[in-house]
Order: sequence, then C-alpha cells, then structure tokens
Amino acid sequence: MKLMPARALAVLSLLLMAGACAAPETGTFTPAPIVPVVSLDAVLEAQDPTAPFTLSVVDGILEEVNVTSDRAETIDGAFSEDLTTWTSDGVLDAGSTHTVVAKAVSSDGTVTEFEQQFTTEARESSGFEVADVTPVAEGEEVGVGAPIIVTFTEDAPDRAAVEGLLTVESEKEHEGAWNWISDNQVIYRTKEYWEPHQTVTFTAGFEGEFLGDDTWGGEDYTAEMVIGESQISYADLDTHTMTVEIDGEVAKNIPISGGNGEEWEYYTATGVHLVMEKFADKTMVSPGKEEGDEGYYSTDVKWATRINSSGEFVHGAPWNGSLGSANLSHGCLNASDSDAKWFYEIAQRGDPVEVVGSPREMPWNNGWGYWILSFDEWKEGSAL
Repeated sequence: MKLMPARALAVLSLLLMAGACAAPETGTFTPAPIVPVVSLDAVLEAQDPTAPFTLSVVDGILEEVNVTSDRAETIDGAFSEDLTTWTSDGVLDAGSTHTVVAKAVSSDGTVTEFEQQFTTEARESSGFEVADVTPVAEGEEVGVGAPIIVTFTEDAPDRAAVEGLLTVESEKEHEGAWNWISDNQVIYRTKEYWEPHQTVTFTAGFEGEFLGDDTWGGEDYTAEMVIGESQISYADLDTHTMTVEIDGEVAKNIPISGGNGEEWEYYTATGVHLVMEKFADKTMVSPGKEEGDEGYYSTDVKWATRINSSGEFVHGAPWNGSLGSANLSHGCLNASDSDAKWFYEIAQRGDPVEVVGSPREMPWNNGWGYWILSFDEWKEGSAL
C-alpha cells in the first residue's frame, strides 16, 4: 500500500483545522453535460444507391431522422430497438445529393442536432422511358372524360416501382387512379369527369430511379393535357334522340337512329363511350365479313366521329328515313349530314357519349370504354 507523503499530510491537516474553525461553505456541484455524438457511415462522395446506410449515436438516443434527396423525395428507414441507430430502407436515387438531418438526446437532456450531405453514384439509363402519352397533341383541347394513356418503350420491370413515379396534377381538384392494361401501358382515369377549362400535367420522374430488375430510368418526361369545354352527349335508343350538353347547357337535340339488333353486334352498345377520332369521310365496312359474304356492306359516309374500337361512330346517314323514330343502323348512331357535321366539328377526343336503351353492354376495354367500370373496379388495376 502506497502511503501519502508527509508534506501532503501536513497540508491536509491544516485544511481540516481551518475548516473546523470557519463557517461551512455552501455551493452546487454541476456535472459536465453528456453530449450525444452522431455519425453517418455513408460514402460522402460516391455512395452505392443500392446499399443501405446507417446513422448512429453514442451517449444518447435518436429522436428524429429525416433524409431527403435533391429530387424532393423522402427516404424511408427504421430505428433499432434501443434507438441508437437508424438504417435506410430501399434503393436511393442515383446521381443525387441526399441530406441527412437528425436530432439526438442524452440521459441528461442534452440535445445534438446533426446535418450532413452525401452523393450517390450515377447510373446509366437502361432504356426504360415514356414512348407516348395519349390524348396529348400540340394545340388540342380534350373532353372531360379523357384518360391519360401512357405507353413505355419496354415492359415495366416492377409495375409498383414505375407507377410510384407517375404523377398527375390538375389546376382544379380531382381524384384519380392508374390501371395497368399491359406491362408496357398504364392508363389514368378520374373518379368523376374532369372539371372543364383547365390544364392537367403528367410527369414521369424516372431520372436516376431504380425500377427493378437492374433497370434504371431515363430522362424525366412531362406532358400537358388541356381540358376544354364539358361536352357530354346522352344518346337514348328508346327515344331515338341524342342530347348534347356543353358546359351544363343543352346545345342541341339530335334525332338519331341506333343499331337495329338483327345480329347481336348490330346493337349499339349501352354504356359510356368516349370520342376517339374523327373523319370527314369514312368508308364503313361490315365487321368480320368479307366481300361476297351474306350481310357484307361497304358504305361511304361523311362526318364520322368514332366512339369505340369495334366500329361505332356518330355519322351522317341521309338515306336513313327513320332518324328520330326507329333504330335501323348496323350499330352506329345515324344522324342527318347537317347534325353529324355539327357534332363532328365540336367533338373533342375524350368527350363522353353516354348510351342507354340497348341490351348489349359495351366491354370496358372496347376502345376508351374505361368509364364502364366503377371507380373501385378501376382502382383494382393499380399496382400500388
């Protein structure tokens, strides 16, 4: 046992004697604060976007962690049970700067605020991009029923990953959802018709994004779709009338003649059709028949506005003497040349034509028959 030196004992004795003679001093002992230390294990200049990173704290716990990329995306992650670490989840944006902001607190309440940035390695595009968006054309206004049909350059490796990067913004509030028709085509439809007179913006934010199966997105894509007037037509095959409303007001009542039903396909289909395209002159040919077959026909018509894929049009039929009184067509909505021309001239792609009075229901995938489905049925086609 090492003993205290004699000189030290003497000094200690004097201090004890002085303490015995003087009044006791009062005071408060303040321990040094416990400062949490936060660290990040990401590679600051070239983090692998497919590799997770971890935020750690010593002498404390993590209270908050927020990680965002310069593409305005928030990165998900999970805390450890003891709250001393947070680890990222999923694949990060490639070629992007990420900002990590965190707050840690120690047992004595001392807070450390942490902020650091790191950059992920870039990845070359694998060729997956938007090939087409319909109906979008320079200077075109579309109807309130218009879908947004997006076709990709190749099959989506992961539908959910791709769909999560698609956004649709409108000037007037709406609710909508995507429905996958195939691996390379997805369609957006609103719950209710679009509000008229507004611009809708579609964006595919693919740049630097992981899309599954070692596929990385190409450039971002943006398209604007202009919604014009609300032009909704109501065709009643029992009353042989088509009422056209423009922005809620009746613009015209058109005497029509619908499908005669002599064969099942000669019924005009019941359901919501959409205007798809139009022709000043069009030759109508009997579906599924060749020249010489019984029932074959080939007829030239004017002012033909297509409303589905299987051959239903609104068109001029000056030979039909039963406009407004009987259904004698092969499935089209016949009108006078003057009425058909009026309709042709105002028609916008995506204008709804709601048909009632026929026993034949139109399949939802006949042309742009997407409004045949309820919105809940439509949403079942989403990958999210």
